[in-house]
Amino acid sequence: MDIKALENSLKRQVISPVYLFYGDETYLRDQYLEKFKSLLPDECRDFNMDIIDGRDTALEPIINMATTLPFLADKRLVIVKNAEFFKAKRKNQKKGDKGEKDEAAGDKPDMSEDILIGYLENPVDSTCLIFCTDSVDRKRKIYKRIEKNGQVVQFAPLKGRDLTEWINRTARKLGKTIEPAAAAGLVTAAGNNLHQLRTELEKLACYSESSAITAADVEMMVSKTAELSIFELVDAVGDRNYSKAIRLAREMVFLGEPVIRILYMVARQCRLLLQAKSLLETGVSARETAGLMQVHPFVAQKCIGQAGNFTSGELKSSLEKILETDADIKGGKQEAVLALELLIIALCEEQK
Repeated sequence: MDIKALENSLKRQVISPVYLFYGDETYLRDQYLEKFKSLLPDECRDFNMDIIDGRDTALEPIINMATTLPFLADKRLVIVKNAEFFKAKRKNQKKGDKGEKDEAAGDKPDMSEDILIGYLENPVDSTCLIFCTDSVDRKRKIYKRIEKNGQVVQFAPLKGRDLTEWINRTARKLGKTIEPAAAAGLVTAAGNNLHQLRTELEKLACYSESSAITAADVEMMVSKTAELSIFELVDAVGDRNYSKAIRLAREMVFLGEPVIRILYMVARQCRLLLQAKSLLETGVSARETAGLMQVHPFVAQKCIGQAGNFTSGELKSSLEKILETDADIKGGKQEAVLALELLIIALCEEQK
């Protein structure tokens, strides 16, 4: 089940007895958890809802909660956060850790898992049991059992059109519209973290005096992230302007961005430029490039423009130099900031 299907089922009040919510997009997940809570009558919600931490609670008490009948209501809601028992089991566990102790005590984790699997074979209709975790192992029996008898919903970070639609929807809820260029600039400046985007949209809605949020509003109000600075840094490198590129890198370091992460982001940008260049050379249109690169159209357009400043050979050579610098810093051969600045000078040099 995808998020849109989940939304439609909630509107029709078709509720599964068991759900597994997983993924990194916790803001969107928590919004849907609130929608499930709102299905319970206000006057008896406290009697019919349990929210527990799966790290601190064994499976047996969770099943006991799930099998308890609702009080003066049609449904009970049991939410298990940090349900880590859906993750892949660790390999090569050290002697004496919790996993080995449980194993020595008679394979207790598997016995607990069997209890849950038994419940999932015939879940109680009057209870809605929701497990939440950041990642899952699809090979595990409990995952397959929920997939068969319940609903599995992945909450992955929104991208492309889905992210743009979410921004437009959120802006309308705040009583505003947002121009396409402003939405693109907001994503570039703030990334795709929905919590941060919501905060920025609230500020923009208060700041903008007109009914529409403009690109100028975004430029004025939204703080730049490291990703936006990387665009500017790569632009400077593409212009062979090493002094500007070094100034931008120093600003990022001053603002707390680790040098290794700057290297990673520059390498990522070089790979995107190389990908954009390769796609264009094979005859792919600029419009199709964004979809194939799996990035926001605004980001793809920037990459297409920047790719023209480099040859494919230069981009490949740049990636090799970044890798060498990363190894030198981690190996203690060079001081981090100095190594970064020497790398920028090397990237700005005309390569033959």
